[in-house]
Amino acid sequence: MRYSPLFSLPLALLLAATACSGEGEPSEEATGADTAVEGAPEAEAVRAAEGFVASLQAADGEAGCALMDEAARQVLAEARGEEDCATAFPGYADSLQGGEGIEVGEATMGSDLEGDTPIATVTLVYPGEDHGPLEVRRDSDDQWVATRLPGIALGGA
Repeated sequence: MRYSPLFSLPLALLLAATACSGEGEPSEEATGADTAVEGAPEAEAVRAAEGFVASLQAADGEAGCALMDEAARQVLAEARGEEDCATAFPGYADSLQGGEGIEVGEATMGSDLEGDTPIATVTLVYPGEDHGPLEVRRDSDDQWVATRLPGIALGGA
């Protein structure tokens, strides 16, 4: 399903606010835990993953790419043979059945090699073929962004 360009900006703002705000507490189903704490890194990572899945469902390249770090955007564009992330994103969303039926599971916390940057591996449950988890990390602006995408090999560590 494709939406008009007028739909993209409000969706991007909604997704950014949902993924990056500290407001609201995710449901137990979304976090996979019965003791989600508002503002906890796990809950924030799950909210970012929910925003990413929503962008897949809308096939909204601008919103989806805004939820990724620069390296992930470049790898996605290269993997799809496109010039930029926003152009590559709708085809990527299609490769994941438009995000339909994907459920966000729990987040497993870790950190970078120096131990300075929180990294979460968020389990995604697919209705068919397993495309793997979504990795998100807190960036320098204190926002959670996708660094490793399901179904896309980024290489390196």
